[in-house]
Amino acid sequence: MKTLFLTASAINVLDDVVKHLPKNPKDYNIAFVTTASEVEEGDHWWINNDRNKLIELGFNLAEFSITGLTKSEIEKKLKNIDIIFVCGGNVFYLLDQVIKTGFNQILLEKSQQDLIYIGSSAGSMVVGKKVELASTLDDRAKAPDLKSDGVGLVDLAIMPHWGSPKFKEEYFSGFDSIYEANAKIILLDDSQYLFVQDEDYKIIQI
Repeated sequence: MKTLFLTASAINVLDDVVKHLPKNPKDYNIAFVTTASEVEEGDHWWINNDRNKLIELGFNLAEFSITGLTKSEIEKKLKNIDIIFVCGGNVFYLLDQVIKTGFNQILLEKSQQDLIYIGSSAGSMVVGKKVELASTLDDRAKAPDLKSDGVGLVDLAIMPHWGSPKFKEEYFSGFDSIYEANAKIILLDDSQYLFVQDEDYKIIQI
């Protein structure tokens, strides 16, 4: 079974997410993948917030970036991992690294077995489809050679931070591209997450 917790801002909803896990957080080894933040300026406060919250909840963290790794090297890092947590940042850069390293293949393979995945912002967007819709939220130029439009673990486009004043201008400037026929789009505000179990999903409001 694949179990996905796709959040806009993980720190705001992790207290609820753990209620849906069969075991206590202290019984889980979690891969904390920071790749999406590598092209972002500043102190990466959102990474610190998510890391500190996971530690506070009792998870055992193994922090790393997939950039520059091979598929087999990532598989070795995931050998004793129970949950994969992918942080926020630039979704285009993240997806580019996911494809280049074969991490997308790992996720798709694990989704046919037992995958528990938590995404925060870009980490949620990357497993869906139509990341191009985020071109006004993130800088597409950070991955100029990117050909993929998402991993496709879910047949949806995840758009995080809906309603946040910080992203209002970006959303409004990109509304023409978002408003298109046959696009399955989930708009998540920072106190919501998409809970996916196999092909069933629901939005949970905190």
